[in-house]
Amino acid sequence: MNRHFNDSSRIALAAKLFLLQIGWLVTPVLAQNPTVSKSEAQFDVVVEKDVRVAVRDGTKLALDLYLPAREGKPIGDKLPVLLSRTPYNKNGMTAEARWFAGRGYAVVVNDVRGRYASEGEWRFILDDPNDGFDIMDWIGRQAWSNGKVGTFGTSYVGGTQHALACTRPLNLTCMIPVDSVSNCGIAGIRHSGAFELRFMNWIFTIGAPNTRTALADPKLREALVENGQRMPQHLLNLPIRPGATPLKHVPEYERWLIEAMRHGDDDDYWKQPGYSVIDNVSRYADVPVYHVTGWYDSWCRQNVLNWQALSKSKKSAQRLIIGPWTHGSQGRNVAGEIEFPAEAVLAFNDWRLRWFDHWLKDMDNGVDKEAPVKLFIMGGGDGRKTKDGRLRHGGRWRDEATFPLERTQFTPYYIHADGRLSAETPSAKNAGTTFRFDPFHPVPTIGGNLSSVASLLEAGGFDQRCRKETLFTKDQLPLSERRDVLVFQTEPLPENVEVTGPVVVHLYVSSSAVDTDFTAKLIDVYPPNADYPLGFDLNIGDSITRMRYRNGLAAAELMKPGQIYEVDIHLYPTANVFAKGHRIRLDISSSNFPRFDLNPNTGEPLQQHRRMIPADNTVYHTSYVKLPIIPDKN
Repeated sequence: MNRHFNDSSRIALAAKLFLLQIGWLVTPVLAQNPTVSKSEAQFDVVVEKDVRVAVRDGTKLALDLYLPAREGKPIGDKLPVLLSRTPYNKNGMTAEARWFAGRGYAVVVNDVRGRYASEGEWRFILDDPNDGFDIMDWIGRQAWSNGKVGTFGTSYVGGTQHALACTRPLNLTCMIPVDSVSNCGIAGIRHSGAFELRFMNWIFTIGAPNTRTALADPKLREALVENGQRMPQHLLNLPIRPGATPLKHVPEYERWLIEAMRHGDDDDYWKQPGYSVIDNVSRYADVPVYHVTGWYDSWCRQNVLNWQALSKSKKSAQRLIIGPWTHGSQGRNVAGEIEFPAEAVLAFNDWRLRWFDHWLKDMDNGVDKEAPVKLFIMGGGDGRKTKDGRLRHGGRWRDEATFPLERTQFTPYYIHADGRLSAETPSAKNAGTTFRFDPFHPVPTIGGNLSSVASLLEAGGFDQRCRKETLFTKDQLPLSERRDVLVFQTEPLPENVEVTGPVVVHLYVSSSAVDTDFTAKLIDVYPPNADYPLGFDLNIGDSITRMRYRNGLAAAELMKPGQIYEVDIHLYPTANVFAKGHRIRLDISSSNFPRFDLNPNTGEPLQQHRRMIPADNTVYHTSYVKLPIIPDKN
């Protein structure tokens, strides 16, 4: 994205990207899943706006009701119900709600507490277990409800579904949480001890300008929107201190952001229902759930953890689908600078309709007999440029029974002093490479598992080189040229290598600081061709670990300078064929900004520092990346 757009262009583009991410914009279906037949509307739709429902503490929450109709009147039947509870304005879900209502569902779209038309104070999902339960109870008492309710929605709206499931409402029948907020103390908000700055961006650009206070005061809203456009400046002047930014005028949002940025321990705070699924499995409803995410989604790993935990503990059907998508982009076959075959696209409403029709209308359409896991295996394309200027990366769908796959061969690839990455064990046991991590000159983020940063960064796969529009750098060079990026890569591959599953980088490290970060990035190195004469260094996955959490996320422990420590960096899972002639590359550094907050290296309490200092960080050549390699069936 070009930072030199004028304000109106920036706002329009940011709005479009954000709306696409959360599913408000319906993109054209580029290809139809062959197992899904296109449905036609059976009914007209009537809408009742701004119905007020008082929940247990007396707060009135607003919802819109969409009912199937003929000749302008509801059909009068008791109907299965679809529920979506959103912080993004229920009015923005009109097209989606009408689509499902036209196919025989009563649809309820509810503004969550403290957002848009609903009363109360917003507290990021913490009130959604009880509020969701009370809305479900109200639905069950309505004349148009047959007592079966399915839930749908993306991102935050997936999180409200998980929060609701933790209360086990009697009429909850099935769910489709997409790219859902979950397990926030592990990744997504906190990330192995670091903080994902997209949530700071969410508060400044999406949360604060759309508070009930701001919506009631156009001048305040205008000022908060303008303030959000200064995100790069805010990011360079962290930490946020109470009362020191314009967020003081929307104090509940300031309060939550400061708490989230300072609370690194994955303790009871992050294990609350709504924040975590895997810590609340015992209270989670035993209902069929289709877990949906993408390899380039910001919630991919967490959604996989949800499926793994619930499929082991619940009797009801648990399904997992992972496409090559960025956040909320199941209707697209592109991710950043790369493009996939047309079949990567889901005809998303029709696809979801089959799930709801089976569990809510008892249709025998076969969804209960499908494989538990459906994966899009990326890679295998010719690497040439499409008519839209993207790299053709290739890929195909495959059904699986488990994830990780039972036939996975977890194989360590070691780093070597000469920059090689190979299955050969290094001979120099105590040798290492030292680089200086300067938080005043961080490694810039270029693509990856992002969301809620439309005004700053674009998610997905990108050639790992800086551009004019790359934030926080003046050069236009490949990241591999930086002194603070350690690059290790294989020889050109003699045959295709499929890597599908979780990727873990195991490092032996030391530092001159008492606390620092280590980052890892897995890259598919394309050789040169006529369209890309310098090749293409495609990011596949990345992650970070804050060293004070090297022994676990429950509690922090500072380092002793110079002492060698072991640390794991959990990359998000992936599925990618590294093609013959490509190289598998691993980059190690200590920053990926502004995807993650910067470590000041001082050991001060999180996001309360007043100083930043360089750290000399060493990575030893006994370190390795454990790749989940899938043997060729042939």
